[in-house]
Amino acid sequence: MLNIVMMNAWNYLGRGEEYVHKLKMGVARHLTVPHTFHVMTEADIPEGVTGWWSKLFMFQPGRFKGRCLFFDLDTIIVGSLDDIAAYDGDFAMVRDWYHPTLKTSSVMAWNADKSTGIFERWEGAGMPQFHPRGDGGFIEAVMPDADVLQDKFPGQLVSFKASCGNGIPEGARVVAFHGLPRPHHLNDLMTHWRE
Repeated sequence: MLNIVMMNAWNYLGRGEEYVHKLKMGVARHLTVPHTFHVMTEADIPEGVTGWWSKLFMFQPGRFKGRCLFFDLDTIIVGSLDDIAAYDGDFAMVRDWYHPTLKTSSVMAWNADKSTGIFERWEGAGMPQFHPRGDGGFIEAVMPDADVLQDKFPGQLVSFKASCGNGIPEGARVVAFHGLPRPHHLNDLMTHWRE
């Protein structure tokens, strides 16, 4: 069973439930393999941990078992996820849309048994909430050999800002948003989010 993981700590953008619902619907429409949704909230995060650092708790030993696939809430699913869901490596991230030598945490896939070192390293360092590139930079530092999802699945993961100026590219399955605009700003254009 594949774990589909989402993080809605502190009611994302004041519209957390709406974003969770839209992402769940998108995944359900485009994923044929058996899966279970897990929505982590502030109830899963100790007091004092804020913002994107809450993502580190996805890698806490015992949190999940088996395969996991994570999407930031401001991600739109526009095509079949079956290829991406079949990823069977230890750990994968997406390449930064503007800095191709770096990786980010907006979409990640992993084997829960092979990723606990992320949380353990962070916990062992006193759970710092600073890194020049945020949680993604910390995760990449711990997992320098992480696979790149765009390399594994060419053309299937795109950035709205960097790739969709002329519409969603043919073959795209996942559209990542980072910064502004957010999907709800484009409600009349992003039919995949409206549905």
